[in-house]
Amino acid sequence: MLRLSDTSIRMYRKKNGLVSFRLKSYLLVHTDVIFNLNAYLRNLTCQLTLSSGLVVPMDTSYTIRTQAEYVMETMAHLFWASGEAELESMCNSVGKLRLDYHISFTGHPDENPDFFETIVPLVVRTRKYKRL
Repeated sequence: MLRLSDTSIRMYRKKNGLVSFRLKSYLLVHTDVIFNLNAYLRNLTCQLTLSSGLVVPMDTSYTIRTQAEYVMETMAHLFWASGEAELESMCNSVGKLRLDYHISFTGHPDENPDFFETIVPLVVRTRKYKRL
């Protein structure tokens, strides 16, 4: 029912030495009815597993209003996820992103939480400032 439009995660070295992982995407909700996602989304958690086995919990947020009208049985919401971890070195790689969610319309026990996992690219981004 939920998917992400883009899964490229950018990695930045912070001043404190930690590595920041950031994802900006669209949360695509496949549905046959229009509804307010904020009213029915009970839980949304995200984690990134690196090739080393290190699990990075990610904080998530999304826009309440849809960014695209209900078209082709899909609603689109802006979505952000970010997390930090201690890494010796950064290099372009891949990881596994897991998104757990629970959409409940009635509160019935049969409306179980769901998840999806996908392999995502991890892209190193550096900021170099040139002096004038």
